[in-house]
Amino acid sequence: MNVSSDNKRLAKNTLILYMRMFLTMVVGFYTSRVVLNTLGIVDYGIYNVVGGIVGVLSMLNSAMAGTTQRWITMAIGVNDSQYLRKVFAVGLTAQCIIGLIVFILMESIGLWYLYTHAVIPVERIETAFWVFQISVFTLLLNIINVPFLGSIIAHEKMGVFASFSIVEVFAKLIICFMLSITLFDKLLVYAILLFLASMINFFWLHIYCQKKIPEARFIFGWDKQMYKEMWNLTSWTMVGHISLIGYTQGIVLLINMFFGPALNAAYSIANQATNIINQFSSSFQTAINPQITKNYASKQYGEMHKLIYRSAKFSYFLMLVIAVPLFFEANFLLRIWLGNVPDHSVAFMRWGIFIAMLTAVRNPLVTAAIANGHLKKYQLVVNGILIMVAPLLYIAFKLGASAEWANIILLIAMFLAVLASAFMLQKMVALNFGTFIKEVVCRIIIVSIFSFVIPLLLYTQMNEGWNRLFVLGLCSVIVSFMSIYFVGLTAQETRLVRELVSKKMNKIFVK
Repeated sequence: MNVSSDNKRLAKNTLILYMRMFLTMVVGFYTSRVVLNTLGIVDYGIYNVVGGIVGVLSMLNSAMAGTTQRWITMAIGVNDSQYLRKVFAVGLTAQCIIGLIVFILMESIGLWYLYTHAVIPVERIETAFWVFQISVFTLLLNIINVPFLGSIIAHEKMGVFASFSIVEVFAKLIICFMLSITLFDKLLVYAILLFLASMINFFWLHIYCQKKIPEARFIFGWDKQMYKEMWNLTSWTMVGHISLIGYTQGIVLLINMFFGPALNAAYSIANQATNIINQFSSSFQTAINPQITKNYASKQYGEMHKLIYRSAKFSYFLMLVIAVPLFFEANFLLRIWLGNVPDHSVAFMRWGIFIAMLTAVRNPLVTAAIANGHLKKYQLVVNGILIMVAPLLYIAFKLGASAEWANIILLIAMFLAVLASAFMLQKMVALNFGTFIKEVVCRIIIVSIFSFVIPLLLYTQMNEGWNRLFVLGLCSVIVSFMSIYFVGLTAQETRLVRELVSKKMNKIFVK
């Protein structure tokens, strides 16, 4: 594997994904505001409750999706086209089986929860039922899409991957327009339009894969040994997704149970805001994940370790630059965005920023663990920590804790999960735990302290408004970059940065 060509491809793919991110971010800001104002806070909360139920019961698909993509990427890594075709066919068959199981779970357990536990106004129950049914069919389309999208990402065709997101972006703009002019039930129309958008993407994805990716064919396959290995990996991956459900959709359902749909809307708004910083790291991580898996498949463990350290650290730093001004100016930015800021949104958003940053550090560790495939001990230890979030939160709410404790408990659990992940990878992929603490954890803590202190002084000395937003934002970006350069990077990394800047400057000024 040519390291230089890999680095160039990584840089190109990262740039493409960042262009995608900025487009989706800008449109997402606009569409979220329009949808919230058009639906109203109660209907918006109802939609997120329904989404929470669907999310909880779709964890089997999420687990198999990770397994399928891992197998496809590993097959590309060993460069065996015949084996790759078999993996894709078996993966597609497995996804269809998952779809059937998920459908049965949705129409039984899902409906039971909707009618017996979800806090929804009586006059909106029937609408919530139909929104639920439409959401189920939208999910089924996404389940079948998994191996096709997995192939696109595994082949590192990020331009194509980005194009599907762009279609979704424009579809959301059209949905906002249709929602504002419809005379029918807006919540129901919103769910129908999202389903139609998913269907358009479904057909476009399959047409592209049929023409451009040799192994991506709608052909079912059967291999007993491969199925056994896939389901074994999926069963342990599911432990991770159960914990994921516990600290995402589980929190949504618990907030609904104890506080009602209005706080669901506040929590959802805060999550959408923190998803902005998530995208800063997820674009980079999406580009680098296939290389971590391929390095493991080709037994280039040294390169894999470097990618893990750097992607964990750089993902965090990419988020930090935007996280600092978002943290301090959360109230002002939410008022600009929404007009009326739901109660608790600011607190949810601030805690959510820290959670998102820790999640970014953990993501490459999860990728390395899945590449190894022996997940039993890893999942029991790491996700055993995260699974405790939901029951601890239930107890806290029962004892009278405020809704903000949802993110406080999750933040503590996520920090412990990061440390546990790195510790478990010592035996799985020979990752050096001490090096991870020194090169990643210590550096990001020191950089974070420097990055927050000076903006904090400005925050306390200036009044809220555009002037403070501009001054604090500019200052935080400068301080963050300086802290990252002088403290966050190793000597080799700072040398590479200087060389890169020098080359770019020469191209501009020396012609």
